[in-house]
Amino acid sequence: MRRLALWLEYDGGRFGGFQRLTRRRELKIGTGNPRLWKPQETIQEELETKLSLILGEPIKISGSGRTDRGVHASGQVVACDTSSPKEAGQILRSLRAILAPGIRVERAQWMDPKFHPRFSAQERVYHYYLWPGGPQKSPWWEAFCWMLQEKLDLEAMRRAARLLLGSHDFSAYTRSPEPGEVKIRHLKALEVRSQVLHNQLTVGPWAGVAQMICLEVRANAFLRRMVRQLVANLVEVGRGRWPETRPHEVLLSLDASRGAPPAPPQGLFLVHVDYGATPIPP
Repeated sequence: MRRLALWLEYDGGRFGGFQRLTRRRELKIGTGNPRLWKPQETIQEELETKLSLILGEPIKISGSGRTDRGVHASGQVVACDTSSPKEAGQILRSLRAILAPGIRVERAQWMDPKFHPRFSAQERVYHYYLWPGGPQKSPWWEAFCWMLQEKLDLEAMRRAARLLLGSHDFSAYTRSPEPGEVKIRHLKALEVRSQVLHNQLTVGPWAGVAQMICLEVRANAFLRRMVRQLVANLVEVGRGRWPETRPHEVLLSLDASRGAPPAPPQGLFLVHVDYGATPIPP
């Protein structure tokens, strides 16, 4: 058996999240052109179905992060074990040809058997995109960012963000944690970046998009909905509804009920997973 790793990106709005929703059962490969098959409900199920067809055996994958329904990725990493002798490049070309619209595999690589996309990761990076002071709704942009009618005080958000950095118990920044899960995480960076997109258009769907804001979040690992909760609490500061110290007070309380409702999922992207020097492909 060999371990295959895949780096992929996907539009989370087209799927019910990353993690499989149905019980694993005997795989039934479809008939006819696989390009025309109905997409599976989740990213994991879609990848397992198409990889099983390509590799000629039942495939089970694991991912670096289990993104929720509506959350996107441009740097997700998954891995699976297979006895197939095919070259990684051949598998990559086949996947690109038959995966459902909304998923693209960027890279395929054989890895050391000890590699695990989740447990080998040293750092994860998420982006959350906000469009403050823009149109209240957009048939184009509202699928990929949180559109806010109000302007935001970005400096106040930055000052509030700095108070959250470091290793803490983030119980107040998660919803529906796994039983027995350790809640301590090391938040390495929480940057509020303005002017991430530039244009001077005054009409059309991209008019005003220079107002887009990106919150870049880096940590060794994240709890469920932690990034969306960080964003939501900082937005309350930016709106002027909360003092700058309130997100930190919520953190110290360990009480999730004291936080704002989580930010909507469509603005969130898993953009990078860092594995440091591990592991070197065999």
